[in-house]
Amino acid sequence: MHIDELVEHWTILDEERDLIAGKRDATRLGFAILLKFYTQYGRFPRGRSELPDDVVEHVAKQVQVPASELGFYEWSGSTIEYHRSQIRTHLGFRTCTTADATKWPVVKEAVTKYAERS
Repeated sequence: MHIDELVEHWTILDEERDLIAGKRDATRLGFAILLKFYTQYGRFPRGRSELPDDVVEHVAKQVQVPASELGFYEWSGSTIEYHRSQIRTHLGFRTCTTADATKWPVVKEAVTKYAERS
């Protein structure tokens, strides 16, 4: 990945540092990568295989954790679920509920009507 892309998409912003500050080692690096991945792709990575080495190195330098620590990050379980929840909350997202699903037909109809007018 080109350095410009790394800087634009994978640099930790000042307001993100507070979220990362209380975490250590693999947890700190894993959380930072989840956060940056979500802000770029709108979803969380499924695992380490989705992360280019240069991205991991770039983020690792910023959080002052060796990139090799990512090998110790737990990609399933309560920790990553909590991290995902923290990131969604920080970014103003939440998981879809059953109540949301009942609203979908109304939303879909409104979007379709809008698209047909355009």
